[in-house]
Amino acid sequence: MSGKTNRIRATRLTLLSRGATASNQQPRFSSDEPLLAKELERATRLARALPAFEDVLHAPEASAAETAAAFSSKPTLCEALRDVDYGRWNGVAVADVAADDLQRWMADPLAAPHGGESFEQVRERVAAWLDGLHGTGGRRLAVTHGIVLKIVLAHVLSAPPTSVWRVDVEPLGLLSLTSDGRRWALRHFGSAA
Repeated sequence: MSGKTNRIRATRLTLLSRGATASNQQPRFSSDEPLLAKELERATRLARALPAFEDVLHAPEASAAETAAAFSSKPTLCEALRDVDYGRWNGVAVADVAADDLQRWMADPLAAPHGGESFEQVRERVAAWLDGLHGTGGRRLAVTHGIVLKIVLAHVLSAPPTSVWRVDVEPLGLLSLTSDGRRWALRHFGSAA
């Protein structure tokens, strides 16, 4: 028997839904917009309440970058965390999208009637990123968008992609996961309070 053992480093990952933007107040598909004025203060309070993270990652959109800045002076851009590409629907009010197109998009994970990404494409993108973190160890924060956080949750739980419509994620909502080097497990879902 060898004196060497392969130690698998436990990895803790917290995904944080970026703070609220104007799109949250007027239900519309996200666009790259800044946080509402009160949200930076809320994010700063949350950063003080949570344990420190060794690494803070963020989606490329302004709201995610601003939220991440409350947790680190040097957060790292992570393209895999970007919002869904809503194609022609970007910035459009949900009420202004044809009901048939919206229903098809919500019911079929492969559908992309807007010309952007399907839910399956987003799941593949974030699953590849997530799988790359197995065994890396440490404690990370990843600031992304509510829909991406819900897709990650469905993936980790092996739930159907359409289950995202049965989950609500508030701005600054958390999803905490742990990895033993082989699989991700749910540690916490909800708010920090």
